[in-house]
Amino acid sequence: MLRIMLPVITLALQVVSVAGAIVPDIRADTNRDGVVDMEGDSDAGNKAIWTEGRGAIFLPNIGDKHSTCPNTDLNSMPLSNDELAFCNDASGHMLLAPEYAAPLKTMPLPSISDGAIAHVYATPRPAYERVRVFLLDDVESPNSTSSWRLVDRQFNFNATQLRAGLTLGIDGREFVKDSEIWDSHVTINFDVYDTPGSSNFARDSVALKVAPILTHHHLQKVETLVSTWANDTNPSSDIWAQDVVEPAYASMPGPDGPIAIRIMLRSAQSTRTGGRQVFEQMRGPGFGAFQPSGYSGTGFPGSGFGYHTINSYGNLETIPPHRSKRGIVYKAGRVIQGKHYDSFPAQAVRDLIFSNGVQSTLFLETGWLRVGHVDEFVQFVPYDNDLGFTIAIPTPDLAINLFLEAQEAGYGEAMVISFDAQPQIDRFKVDMPLYLNLTINDVLANATFMEINAYAQKWINHNLDILLSEIPLDRDDVIHVPGLFRDRSGGGVYVNSDGLDFYWPPVLKDEHQLGAFLPGAINGMVVGDQYLSPNPFRPVISGEDILAKAVRAA
Repeated sequence: MLRIMLPVITLALQVVSVAGAIVPDIRADTNRDGVVDMEGDSDAGNKAIWTEGRGAIFLPNIGDKHSTCPNTDLNSMPLSNDELAFCNDASGHMLLAPEYAAPLKTMPLPSISDGAIAHVYATPRPAYERVRVFLLDDVESPNSTSSWRLVDRQFNFNATQLRAGLTLGIDGREFVKDSEIWDSHVTINFDVYDTPGSSNFARDSVALKVAPILTHHHLQKVETLVSTWANDTNPSSDIWAQDVVEPAYASMPGPDGPIAIRIMLRSAQSTRTGGRQVFEQMRGPGFGAFQPSGYSGTGFPGSGFGYHTINSYGNLETIPPHRSKRGIVYKAGRVIQGKHYDSFPAQAVRDLIFSNGVQSTLFLETGWLRVGHVDEFVQFVPYDNDLGFTIAIPTPDLAINLFLEAQEAGYGEAMVISFDAQPQIDRFKVDMPLYLNLTINDVLANATFMEINAYAQKWINHNLDILLSEIPLDRDDVIHVPGLFRDRSGGGVYVNSDGLDFYWPPVLKDEHQLGAFLPGAINGMVVGDQYLSPNPFRPVISGEDILAKAVRAA
């Protein structure tokens, strides 16, 4: 017992030796009201330990306010992925974006001696290496970069400054990517020495935490819609914006409401050059970006190296905020991702979500799909219930029943697909796919097609059961829309933009890899209380697409 208590006794003696003359007091926005209280004590108590209900928050200041980050080197050659990701507003020693720094202040110490000095620094070591602390020299121009000076552990604050009180700012060089390296917490220490060089000092500390990175959910207000531009010279360019980037954000309290920085997450597909757009086109004022590591994890998919469809962000969605059936509150929503049987998405992305500790991933099974994305069969949409949302899913049984009803009504020879594919056939110089010429009678008589859609229905039901085991949603509130699938197991050859053949995982025994039988209505876009659905281009009877009608009715 004596050996355990000795360090505490020593620390107390260090503080007591000068405590009669000096009582240092450093404060942050501990009560999270957006300001540092220097008049009262709302930020003074219980400030050294960060809890879920109390403790200051700061931002990773990783935008590019002045668009100074390059995309090429001095020889006009493209930067590597790591080089591209290194640059941001916090990669240097200047506070380029003061608006994203969280405030810190020290109470004035009017009675200290003329020789007194102080240090302000971060601990532990992983935090010290990942945060920056600045002193505001010019209080008249707090929004100017030139008004701020970087502070390190060796920086000496003099008596004049300590008597007036220090105005400081803190930001993060990065956000938490792996909690085993840094768990997001930081303690800012304020050590005051009445005599320079003395081992006697008084210390005060305040705890902070870097804001977690959060993905968006469909109950949040949409401000901007982003799409890709397929250029005329190369219409096969990577146009899948949903797959290469996932918009996210981090926020902290501010005096006029939350202050947020957007962070565009690049998919863990290191050779998928379209993902570089998060740095080359999106990074800017108030916008940062994330480059997942391509070297951690087990196996090809888990490493994030190369181009594996499991790591596209079509395979990552967010359940809106809710309290799970196990009583866990997901205030910012919960991430879902799809696994492919024994294969999981990239370790770097899983570490990112887990380590930020807010949106713990729920895994669904997507190995039954050729591309294998959760957005192919799950959609969260606003709904008038206690949760404020529900789940929409494709239901092959519903589509088959619509076809049977049409057949019984005498429309069995109606074409199943009403899409005019000829312009695309001419553009890509390929043969007309046989399935484009099928009638309702052909489909219903095709035993393989019926078997495949029964297989799809089985896996959709399986995943719905997983979701409903976690989300307190009435099964009767689930929205079923007609959807059909076709077998794409071992599909055609596809060559990446890097010239390498695309890797498709092998089809397991007794399993299939399916794709939508033309556009799936479920893979649309939620904008406020409106849903933008792909046109299913299904049978047109009496001038109306019977599946589109059913989708609208759902």
